[in-house]
Amino acid sequence: MRTVIDIDKELVQAVQDRLGTSSMKETVHSALQAVLDRDEETADAIEAFEFWRTEGSPDLLDPEVMKHAWRRQE
Repeated sequence: MRTVIDIDKELVQAVQDRLGTSSMKETVHSALQAVLDRDEETADAIEAFEFWRTEGSPDLLDPEVMKHAWRRQE
């Protein structure tokens, strides 16, 4: 799909330098993919944490067990 948009050339150059891409098209595609990848990784991490918190370690939900968890050692 061909689309015409105004893009800040300095911003594109900065992203191109960071990503190591060689064209504006490659830079935009790589940046868009990076956003999708980041969101997927975040969702996976949240899902893993929720499993660990609720099923993988039920003690985390037990107030009696956890009441001393953050107590500072003197």
